Amino acid sequence: MSSDGQNTGSPASFAQTFSIYLDRRMARIALLGLISGFPWVLIGSALTLWLKEDGLSRATIGWAGLIFGVYAINFLWAPLIDRIQVPLLTARLGHRRAWIVSLQAVILICLTFWSIFDPVTNLQGVIAIALVIAIASATQDITIDALRIEQVGSNESAAMAAGAAVAVVGWWTGYKLGGVVALVTAEALQHAGVINYWQSTFLILGSVVVLCNIALMA
Repeated sequence: MSSDGQNTGSPASFAQTFSIYLDRRMARIALLGLISGFPWVLIGSALTLWLKEDGLSRATIGWAGLIFGVYAINFLWAPLIDRIQVPLLTARLGHRRAWIVSLQAVILICLTFWSIFDPVTNLQGVIAIALVIAIASATQDITIDALRIEQVGSNESAAMAAGAAVAVVGWWTGYKLGGVVALVTAEALQHAGVINYWQSTFLILGSVVVLCNIALMA
């Protein structure tokens, strides 16, 4: 308490707490959260609307939603991800980032395949690709969680708590912002007269994956 009887500890404490969120590591953690949340748009909102607008039944769309179950069992192969190195990339990028970049590449390839598929004539192919995206995303989450934890020292309890909060914000940003980009892009392409506007949208969403990887390398 100061000599004039006023408590000056609270402002200093607030400033110190707020400064944690300005740490460069928090920006990286937010990016990791965004990368984690973005694939949910692809196999959730985007896939659902794509199938619905192409005339598939609610039952079919409901069955497609079962692919989210992959996220519940990713712990089964988590030990393998910790042990297996990615050829060439691990030595250059480190173990965690090598896995993330590799799995992002898988998602990008899947989006490219989606851009040439028609769910009416090749529903099995579309769902199979969605399953691959889900597996890649669920596997990616294993590495993202580990890399996020490694960003902060085990003795930095305040930074650890802040990192957890920032990761959640990043995830929802990736999910919600990705959804906005997907829907706005699809609608714009539809109004522009593009026939396969959802397929073109997936190609554009692929650029988001590329940008996330560039940011991760920074």
